[in-house]
Amino acid sequence: MVENTLVSGNTTHLGSIHSASGRGIMLLVVVALLVLTQLYLAIPLLAHVGQSFSPANPGGVAFALATCFSLAYAGGFLLWGPLSDQYGRRPVMLVGLGALSIATLACAFAPSLPWLAGLRMLQGLAASSFAPVALAYLAEAVPTHHRATAIGAMSTSFLVAGILGQVFAAWVALRWDWFWVFLSTGGSLVVMLPLIALMIKEPTRTAVEGHLGHRFVALGKIAVRPAIVLLSCAHITLLLSFVAMYTALGPHLAGLNLDPAAVIALRLVGLPGMFMALLVGPLATRIGMPGVAGTGYLVAAVGLALEAVLSQSLTGIAIGSLVFVVGVALAIPAMITQFGDLAVPDRAAGMALNGFVLFIGASIGPFIVSWVPGFVPLLMGLAVALLLAAVCVAGSVSLASSTRKP
Repeated sequence: MVENTLVSGNTTHLGSIHSASGRGIMLLVVVALLVLTQLYLAIPLLAHVGQSFSPANPGGVAFALATCFSLAYAGGFLLWGPLSDQYGRRPVMLVGLGALSIATLACAFAPSLPWLAGLRMLQGLAASSFAPVALAYLAEAVPTHHRATAIGAMSTSFLVAGILGQVFAAWVALRWDWFWVFLSTGGSLVVMLPLIALMIKEPTRTAVEGHLGHRFVALGKIAVRPAIVLLSCAHITLLLSFVAMYTALGPHLAGLNLDPAAVIALRLVGLPGMFMALLVGPLATRIGMPGVAGTGYLVAAVGLALEAVLSQSLTGIAIGSLVFVVGVALAIPAMITQFGDLAVPDRAAGMALNGFVLFIGASIGPFIVSWVPGFVPLLMGLAVALLLAAVCVAGSVSLASSTRKP
């Protein structure tokens, strides 16, 4: 690619035009899978870590292994997005992944539960550097006609990590020990660092004048825009409903007296639906990105309603969960694209806000399950929330359109 610097008025465009190659995009997709695995590996490792450190305190183990990571991960989005807008995508990506590699390897040698909790917080903070920066990179470095497909591939990786991360961690822990999960994934992240340094070039982007504080001010201004507020109200429901449904699914299936193999198979049913994220680009050319997002919310709501109505049927639950996952897979990349577009020129700040809202929803999901008694009422409530989210998306589009009018 031809490197260039374009200056127009007070705005400087840095980097190379459409600097992302197909191999570079695939590399980022693989790294996304490794990074998000660090979030989901906590689920199967709780019992194994508890046996090593605190067999009588499962709540403490869950806090150290899961909560510390997820809270730092969600909050970290608000830090790395503005840093990326100020200093560039590639440098921040390399610093964040370097820190994540070190923290991940260190988790394998944690001498106590408090040490593990602290290292998991460092992991979460470092891991949160990847998603907003990589998504902003794709939005700037990929040609317009391939951009939605690239973001869809990244979103698919984020979703697939939710299942494959658990399966990988459980498999390694059963055959060796839990610390090998951190050693293997940390080693893999170390291998990714030189590949990113070689294959990822800084994209063309708008360098807004001013110091780093201005980027955080810009993030605050983006967060309070009415169109963004409505978009956030819709966005928080996606992983909230995803985590809540799958959290409640296990106890519900246990009540149906299903054997463990059937439970695992049912959890895997939604995996093919995640690849629907790859179709967001072609669909957007026909109905627009907001249309894809609204369709995703409606499809997800229908899937939950089917699950609720057919909650006593294994086949019915399988069909409903697959439809639900298809809807979520359509909505997430479409919503990510809208956050980025509305935040220009502070695109990474918009991506950071997107990630913060999305994963705050994921953190709330388990609590929703404890507040709502019964599998069917939970699913129906989540379905209604998704329908209201579709209305919020339409309202956001209307507000954004009216703002652009002279």
